Formats: sequence, C-alpha cells, structure tokens
Amino acid sequence: MITIDLSGPFVTYSILAALGILGWVWGFRYIVSLGLLTTIAYLVSVQGGNFIVDLINRTYSNLPRLAVFLTGGSTADVAPLGPIIPENLEAPLLLRVLLFIALVAIGIGYSFPWEGKPLGGWGGKRPLRILGALTGLYTAVLLTSAVSIFWREFAPTVEVSPTLATALNSLPTWTSIIPSTITAFVITLLIVTVIRFNRIWAVDSGGSGGSGGGQKK
Repeated sequence: MITIDLSGPFVTYSILAALGILGWVWGFRYIVSLGLLTTIAYLVSVQGGNFIVDLINRTYSNLPRLAVFLTGGSTADVAPLGPIIPENLEAPLLLRVLLFIALVAIGIGYSFPWEGKPLGGWGGKRPLRILGALTGLYTAVLLTSAVSIFWREFAPTVEVSPTLATALNSLPTWTSIIPSTITAFVITLLIVTVIRFNRIWAVDSGGSGGSGGGQKK
C-alpha cells in the first residue's frame, strides 16, 4: 500500500510539476496571460493586504460628501457613512480571496489577442515551450504562496478536515523569493515585448485562431 505524506513537499511539488508541464504543452504565448493576471491578483489581494478593502470603505464612506460637493453644497456638516465592509477578520479576507480568484479566472477564461491556440504535444517550438514551462512554474509559486497565506489567515476561524488542513499547512509562503520572482517575470515580459514588438499582436503560424479578445474555447 502506497502512503502519501501530505505534511511534506508532495503537494507543493505536484502543483509546480502540473503547471510546469502545462506551460510546456501550452507554450509561452498561451500561458503568459495566466501568469500576468496571477501576478496582478497577487499584488492586489495578497501583498496589498487590506488596501483594496480600505479603499472601498473610504470611497463608500465619502459618497455623501461627494454628492454634496458635486451639487455645490458645503461638506463640513455632512457625516460619512459607515464602512460597507465590516471591520472584522472574515469579511475583508473573504473579499481578498474572491478578488484573487476572479482575476485568476480572467487569466484562465479570457482569450487575449497574443495567445493563439495551445501548442499541444511535446515537441517543436522549443523556445516557446521553455518559456511556457518557466511561466507555469512561476504561476505555481504565486498560487501556492497565495493559498498558503490565505489559509494561515483563515485557519483560526474555520474548521476543515485534518487531511485538508495537513495539505494546506504543508504549502510554503515563498515570501523570501516572491519579490525577485515577480521582478524576473516582469523583466522577461519586457525583453520579449521589445524583441517581438513587431509581432506582439500576431499569432505564430502554428497557433492561429486567437487574434481577437474574448472567451476561450
């Protein structure tokens, strides 16, 4: 009988391997959208902490003053509204998680102009496959870190099965390497954009069919 130790690196390595292989099969042009949206989601929802929550609450609280200002009245005596998002642990954290999921879902489901179709198979177009595999690994690092950080914040307030808790507790936060990996990804995008600027919106001959934005098929 084979026993899998979920408290070790098995779950982490499985996620890294799965997205690395997916990046190789799909190719760079197709998976880079997921990497880009995951980066934005991570910066806004994870590293940004409750910034987005505070921004929403401040905007909502100042709506009466804004309305009075736009109508030419005096804002001095206008009382602000209370926060629309409760100032507790669960509500702001839930909003951050949902925002992260929504942005990642856009990266998965929306077809950006540069994508084309997945390369498919294992051979051919090696540069695109290598970049795709690296982007897949990078995306896996961000996803693993986000899940780990969210779980550590959620853990005191929820009850899950011991097996799931063990698997989630095994995930690393990668906080020491996240800044450098994001920087490397951005630099790679800039270099690829400069090198391929005249073809950035053109789909390679092997991956036609995605020149317009829209829902992925």
